[in-house]
Amino acid sequence: MMDLLPEIDQTIALLEADIPANPGSEKNERLEKRMERALARYFRGLDDAIDINALERIYYRNVKQE
Repeated sequence: MMDLLPEIDQTIALLEADIPANPGSEKNERLEKRMERALARYFRGLDDAIDINALERIYYRNVKQE
């Protein structure tokens, strides 16, 4: 039984390393960096796609002033 404890601990450590929410996993760090870059590209593209001045004009043209 005592021989099994280190093996069980090692198995648990391997399983914990593969858990998606594990903050210490290198795989998760790489995934986090990829997602950050993807979100940055998305919002840069969104900023380029929307003309804020035109959006403001459309808003004020269609909203009744009080």
